[in-house]
Amino acid sequence: MLKKIKSKKNVKPIIYDIKNTFNNVNNYNSTENKSRLSECGFFWNEIPTLSFCETKGSSSDSEDEIEQKSKQKSKKLNTIERREQEKQREREIRQREEALANNQLPNSVDQFDRLVLARPNSSIIWLQYMAYYLQTTEIEKARAVARRAVKTINFREESEKLNVWNAWLNLESKFGTSESLNDVFQEAVRSNDSLKIYSHMLIVHVEAGRQIELEKTINTIIGKFKQIPEIWINCGEALLKIGLKDKSRHIMQRALQSLPASEHVNLMVRFAIMENKFGDKERSQTLFEQILSSYPKRVDIWSCYVDSLIKSNDIDIARRVLERTVIQTLPPRKMKILFKKFINFEEQYGTQESVNHVQQMAAEYVEKQCNKNV
Repeated sequence: MLKKIKSKKNVKPIIYDIKNTFNNVNNYNSTENKSRLSECGFFWNEIPTLSFCETKGSSSDSEDEIEQKSKQKSKKLNTIERREQEKQREREIRQREEALANNQLPNSVDQFDRLVLARPNSSIIWLQYMAYYLQTTEIEKARAVARRAVKTINFREESEKLNVWNAWLNLESKFGTSESLNDVFQEAVRSNDSLKIYSHMLIVHVEAGRQIELEKTINTIIGKFKQIPEIWINCGEALLKIGLKDKSRHIMQRALQSLPASEHVNLMVRFAIMENKFGDKERSQTLFEQILSSYPKRVDIWSCYVDSLIKSNDIDIARRVLERTVIQTLPPRKMKILFKKFINFEEQYGTQESVNHVQQMAAEYVEKQCNKNV
């Protein structure tokens, strides 16, 4: 039971104050809620404005647009889009490489573990983790990192996985045995594009100077991928780098027998460039001369010939070749390309007198063409 209040005089002022306080709070809350709720789309004794209705309509339109975009994305990508995606991935990898190169590398196992947890699909971090152990000659731990990487990286990140597999093959080539290298190689072939793995093995054997293993790998590659021109070029280059010039030339002859005639000219040009870079310069010039005797109007081959001579610092020979090009009888469009190349060559490697001489030859050619048209 509540106790009776003895004095009503003292109670009335208190009740009055409480009522006033309650009314003030209630009025404040009602105005505040009204303003807040109206902003959220609820109205008290008010007519909703059209802007809110328009907002709702626009949101539904945006949802339709999102659905349409998702449907478009679900469509199969064409070849150009796939190539663009691959280029974008390469750009992203390059950007990550530059970012890591600018930042300080981790210097402890804990730091590397945190880094690979944060970015598990980055092959650069995994390779640096492997290098961290290799610096201290902890080969087994570096192998463990490589195996952990190929298991962790998402299967969609093919290029990232391939980077780790290639690094693992390099590790086994330098620090492992022939058995361990072969085991990793077989596993890499099963897990990746076999052509890319075989192509990398050419580099591995060349760097290690293993001639017998290189020749075995070349025979296997040619047996599997002889329809691909780039394979013949890679095999020929590997043999030249290791000093087997005659076998490289034999590879070119086999390629000419295996590939269609439409690929022969480009193949011979590539082998001529490789000969000039890794083999015999005279052999390279002989190849170019043979090609040009059959295709004297191919301006692109003349340009490759000159560029190859410039790279090997045979400036005088390059000048003589250019002099031969501009005395030919070719269409004006092709002659313009040759004269322009000759002038640029003399501007870089000649004198002002030689530049003037070529410009004079070009002017005489133009005048002769004008007289023909008259």
